[in-house]
Formats: sequence, structure tokens, C-alpha cells
Amino acid sequence: MSSQHGTYFVTDGSRAEFTDALETWVPIAHEVLINVAGKFNRTTTYLELTEVVQERSGIRTKMLIGNWSGKLLERVAQRAADAGEPPLTSLCVHQNGTIGDGYSRAPKSVPNDPSTHVEDLAAQHRLLCYQRYADNLPADGGVPTLTPQVAKARSQIKKAPTTQRDVCQIHFMEKAATGLCDQCEI
Repeated sequence: MSSQHGTYFVTDGSRAEFTDALETWVPIAHEVLINVAGKFNRTTTYLELTEVVQERSGIRTKMLIGNWSGKLLERVAQRAADAGEPPLTSLCVHQNGTIGDGYSRAPKSVPNDPSTHVEDLAAQHRLLCYQRYADNLPADGGVPTLTPQVAKARSQIKKAPTTQRDVCQIHFMEKAATGLCDQCEI
């Protein structure tokens, strides 16, 4: 059933307050991220996570993901930090495998070195999640691992002559002819 409301209950299309929806979605997202952490080196995307919370809750929003997923993850991050859990939101990445700059500002229950690149920081934090929840952790405890997309982009940067490419140091993608990163423009 379609609704004219921005955030609504699926059952009857009636309006749902976004703040109430967010309160409903946070424990679902928290549970989903713990489940993701249950498998070593597994991640989820913003799109996958937001779809699951809407599906399981019966509350949907017509807002663009970018306009509300950060609020959801910030609350999940705070919940995990308050409970002394590892930074579960490190498991949620963009479609291109990057964590995004906002991650460095998210609440965490573990030390946060501001000089560490955000992708490396997220990889370290994902390992903490796997070490706590994964049922298939390697015998050596594992090592921090970048997502496959970020690892591939970094290896291409190292292989490419630096004079031929200008690469965004945040998203590890070749910049457009304008000298700007397409992802940074979003």
C-alpha cells in the first residue's frame, strides 16, 4: 500500500512520526549488525541495513537514505558505546565499500586515534566486532581487513604511476578531470 506520508506504517499507510520510527529501527539495526559481526570479514551496506529495518518494523520512509541512515547509525553507535560493545557501525559501508568520513565522528567505546585514516580505523573496529561475535574467527584472531573494494582501490593506487592519476585520498577513486572526486560531491 502506498502512502502520501513521508514516514508511514505499512499496514494502513497512516503517518508515523520519524522520531518514533527511529526509536523502533535502532534495536533492529543493532541486532542486524551483531548478526553481520557473526561472520568474519562480513559487512553490510547502508541500503541493505535500511531496507531490513524498514521491512522488519513495518514502518517505511520515503526519505532518501542519505537523509536518515546517518541518524540511525549514530544512535546505534551510541547504544553500542553505552553498552561497552565494539563499534558495530564499522560494519555498515557504502555501496563502494567505503565507510565514509562521518564514521570518525561516531560515538565509540574504544580508543580512537584521529591520525588513523578512517578506512583503517573502521577495519580495526570491524576486527573487534568479529573477535567478539564471529563464530568463524581465524585461529590467530584475524587481522584488520579493508573491504575488498577499498583494498583493490589502494592496490591500484600503489601500482599506478603517481603522475598519471589524481586519486581521492578519502574514497580511493580516480578524480574527475575537474580535479574533484565524484563521491565527495555527493
